[in-house]
Amino acid sequence: MASPSAEGHGVTISPDARQGHGFPDGRIRIGNLLPLTTTAFLMIVTETMPAGVLPAMAKDLGVAPSTIGLLVSVYALASAVAAIPIVALTRRLPRRPLLIGLLFCFALANSVTALSASYALTVLARVMAGLAAGVAWPVVIGFAVRISDGRNVGKAVAVTLAGSTVAMVAGLPLGTMMGGLLGWRISYALLSVVALGIVGWVLALLPAVSGMEEEQGASIWHVARIPGLRQVLFVTLLGIIAHYALYTYIAPFAGMLRLPDGTTEALLLFGSGALIGITTVGWLADRSPFAVAVAAPVLMVLSLLALFFVRSSEIEAVMIFLWGCSFGGLPTILQSATARIAGHAHAELATAMLTTVYNIGIFGGGAFGGLILDHLGVSNILLFSVFSIAAALGIILVNARTFSTGEKTAGGVRPVKKRA
Repeated sequence: MASPSAEGHGVTISPDARQGHGFPDGRIRIGNLLPLTTTAFLMIVTETMPAGVLPAMAKDLGVAPSTIGLLVSVYALASAVAAIPIVALTRRLPRRPLLIGLLFCFALANSVTALSASYALTVLARVMAGLAAGVAWPVVIGFAVRISDGRNVGKAVAVTLAGSTVAMVAGLPLGTMMGGLLGWRISYALLSVVALGIVGWVLALLPAVSGMEEEQGASIWHVARIPGLRQVLFVTLLGIIAHYALYTYIAPFAGMLRLPDGTTEALLLFGSGALIGITTVGWLADRSPFAVAVAAPVLMVLSLLALFFVRSSEIEAVMIFLWGCSFGGLPTILQSATARIAGHAHAELATAMLTTVYNIGIFGGGAFGGLILDHLGVSNILLFSVFSIAAALGIILVNARTFSTGEKTAGGVRPVKKRA
């Protein structure tokens, strides 16, 4: 694969990235990505754990259940605030020690939460965990991109992000079950043990990777002006708002459907679909990036429209599964496009921007969904989500070349040419 010249606003995938940064033969080893996958799992379970142990946690800390629910928002807000500035400040540090330091922050934050008898102290612990997550997401994705061979960025990102999907499907229910059996404090203590275990795994399997020397001349505004990146960020904002406007209120949404087991069945169907989605996208993202970038929002539009118009338990079950398939692959599609556009030299700072936009989208989706729920009813959230994801699809279609390869020239994107 030919190496494009450094034109425009940044450097694309460099020779050392194509050869597999840290691996002599340039191959991606799934086993070497598993510490990153497990870190993604840890971050999502840490973020969502208050929702799973909400009643018991509220009782012990002497606050209302809704106040415990705010701990999820505190974490997301801290992540959004931290991502860009802290990643910019730490981008020249060696990546493996930085990742280990962040894992220790997770261990400390979850330990403090497990021991805390004060809501204020718990909030501080959540802020610490959120700040660590805001930095860890770009570091984890940057690590995956830099140790891939440049032709398998989508696969490396998909394997890494699979941890977050597994966390949504199985991690939170497992944590909730442990909380019910042993108490919510034990659930948080176990998360600290997991973080410390990942530290050993990182030391054993991840190669040493230097800081971002290539970025010494790159500022935040420099990276933000890379052609195509703003379009990907806008698609991210619309796509995440579309999803979380509905997913945040999946309990009342499931209540309007004819599913026999209501919310539990809806979550199981969605989660199963998400696992299929991320697996499929991981396989196709490097082969047909534009096709999967279009297919995911199209599938979401069709499944949500069917849920709006059709009242049949069998069709509803299939459509929720397909909704899960569409969203399961979406983060990988967006992250892969970001990595290709930014190149490995700027992958972490671009991912920090993606992380910030992602968290803003979560907030926006919840806020818009709540307003619609209160004033127009849950069925109209479906239409709002359809319009939002359709707008994202329009941007993808208009910017086809950006979502096809992500390789830049001074005027935009160009396909990668193979050497004869």
